[in-house]
Amino acid sequence: VNSPQDHYDWGLRAVKSVLVVAGSLKRGDKNRPEDQVLMRALRDFNLPKIVTEDIPIFMGLISDLFPALDVPRKRDLQFEQMVKQSTLELHLQPEESFILKVVQLEELLAVRHSVFIVGNAATGKSQILRTLNRTYVNMKQKPVWNDLNPKAVTTDELFGFIHHATREWKDGKFGFLLCCLFSSLLREQANITHKWPKWIVLDGDIDPMWIESLNTVMDDNKVLTLASNERVPLTPSMRLLFEIHHLRTATPATVSRAGILYVNPQDLGWNPYVASWIEARSHQSEKANLTILFDKYVPPCLDQLRTNFKTITPIPENSMVQTLCSLLDCLLTPENVPLDGPRDLYEIYFAFACVWAFGGALFQDQEIKINERSMYVGIRGLNGVKLFEEAGMRLSNYQIEFSRWWLKEMKAVKFPSQGTVFDYYLDPKMKKFCPWSDKIINLDMDSDTPLQAVLVHTSETTCLRYFIDLFLEKGKPLMLVGNAGVGKTVFIGECLAGLREDFLVSKVPFNYYTTSAALQSKFLTEIIACILNELVDYSGIIKN
Repeated sequence: VNSPQDHYDWGLRAVKSVLVVAGSLKRGDKNRPEDQVLMRALRDFNLPKIVTEDIPIFMGLISDLFPALDVPRKRDLQFEQMVKQSTLELHLQPEESFILKVVQLEELLAVRHSVFIVGNAATGKSQILRTLNRTYVNMKQKPVWNDLNPKAVTTDELFGFIHHATREWKDGKFGFLLCCLFSSLLREQANITHKWPKWIVLDGDIDPMWIESLNTVMDDNKVLTLASNERVPLTPSMRLLFEIHHLRTATPATVSRAGILYVNPQDLGWNPYVASWIEARSHQSEKANLTILFDKYVPPCLDQLRTNFKTITPIPENSMVQTLCSLLDCLLTPENVPLDGPRDLYEIYFAFACVWAFGGALFQDQEIKINERSMYVGIRGLNGVKLFEEAGMRLSNYQIEFSRWWLKEMKAVKFPSQGTVFDYYLDPKMKKFCPWSDKIINLDMDSDTPLQAVLVHTSETTCLRYFIDLFLEKGKPLMLVGNAGVGKTVFIGECLAGLREDFLVSKVPFNYYTTSAALQSKFLTEIIACILNELVDYSGIIKN
């Protein structure tokens, strides 16, 4: 039998959808025998939601039901060609698996008015939607696309509410929130008269607090009933699309109401993203060098991370490859590497970026093995190591293990023999690795400065500061992850204090009670204050 997946549904609604598909296929090819029509409908409608590991099992079940019967899937070659054209226009790679997912989404939308697009982060879910939308445009249609994150707002902001004091109906637009939320979006799309596709894309994890309110919209009623007793119906061209990671919190009733398109991590992998990134580079010789280096370094690094190492927080493989590309964007500048530079020079920078892209988030705290159970503690120093070794316990540090593996396997670029590969940075002038301790800033402490406001730099903080400055200069996003009390706030505060005047810095504490309204109010307050200060300076008025 297939593995138990949260998004699998084999109930009556799924059976009805298979019959609808079979009827459509029969009407399109009246001379085809019914067993072939039913076999094709069962296979082609259910394959989009099957995970990679279950495909052989599912195809075996189909073969048992229809022995010695192999019917090719119905293909619209002209539509597939339009999808490929749209993929190229979006600077994506027209992989066969990607084209198939776009076609499967179009087939699901023809049968179901609600579709869950399920898959891990960085598997291409958003690009599938963009490609199909672009295909509609190339087909001379005028699609409408509205998206929102339902987890970023409250249920009242999503559907509207009746004010408890005035009994006045509030329709998701109030105060300074100038965004149209779900009830308003649904009403606006329902009032659009043309017949072209209209999408509302809900990009956020499923929460029973709001998804249960959509049951009447997702089933055959196709009507949203609001607390004001207003009923907003879906028109035949309207579709609900949910871009989500999983369906663990969804009830079986919710899962059965929508079609499922599961995007397996193996469907695309990291190669299409790298190919698109390399195509964006300007020089042909650089493209050739980078292609060789990606094929040489990335597969063995990913293999090791899958089996032998552990990151401090779960990171998809594609995200690590994206981090590598971001680091290369920052490092492969004309000042560091000439466009016609030798491959050896490219390899030095590539190796340095690889070490930090794949090893920068590895777990560093010590792991103690006791009776095949693991316990993580923050023990540092030789005395602690000696104590636990005498007790028969094994200590491990994944960054040290990664360094040993790298020095043993990757010998094309020579790192210094002392310490680990994480103890060195690449000097852009000498083109060689130097210890981070050479870049430590000398402490110049003012006697009036409170002691708690003083940051004494070490090799670790110097390393972090180097990468933060590197990413900020190129406008790349960055996340620091660590336990409480390790100095993240103090360190970030010092980094932000050294930014240029054209940067606007705002500190926003995030917790369970932070709302979208509070966040937007904070941002607007800072922006308005900045604009007013500029107006005051421009007019020549002396500020208090």
